[in-house]
Amino acid sequence: MSNLTETEKKILDAAKKVFETQGYSGARMQQIADEAEISKASLHYYFRSKENLFERIFDETMSDFMNLVSTWNDDSEHWEIKLRHFIIEFFDFLKTKSLLFILGEINRNPELLLSRRKKSKPKAKFISYFENLQEAGKMKPSNMYVIYIFLHSLCAYPILNARIFQLSTGMNNHDFEVFMNNYPKTVADLLINALKKGLK
Repeated sequence: MSNLTETEKKILDAAKKVFETQGYSGARMQQIADEAEISKASLHYYFRSKENLFERIFDETMSDFMNLVSTWNDDSEHWEIKLRHFIIEFFDFLKTKSLLFILGEINRNPELLLSRRKKSKPKAKFISYFENLQEAGKMKPSNMYVIYIFLHSLCAYPILNARIFQLSTGMNNHDFEVFMNNYPKTVADLLINALKKGLK
């Protein structure tokens, strides 16, 4: 987003908020204009339609996500260190980016992703990375599909259900914030221990 004007950045930030709360189908250009504190005419000047806004946010988010998962192309660090760093960065990404909203829209309309995929799509890099280590005898065998689900579920749940979690546990805002600051480390410890033991 470095080449965007301040107004364009403001519009995209506003659109993300509206899309995340209303969903793509429920979002309206007037809502986005109000959130950005500009006129609807100005909004249409910069982004002609809701579809154009969504496309811009979708492509930006997926590009940032692909940069994050590219960590599994690099073998310079031990897998434990790599996994720990990835979980911290992934958790922060989920909190600050629009990935969860984007995934919800992909689930609603898979064509959003299918139209952007290459014809031959390999396994997720995370899965391939650890399967290669197992085949090389560098770690105990584990079902990486299960680990992959665990990783995404453990990172996404507290963000998607923050309010419900607070209410059900009785945590106040301060205690919840302290808990969440330590949470990625706990997830990393859990998954690293599972991989060391081998999970079928």
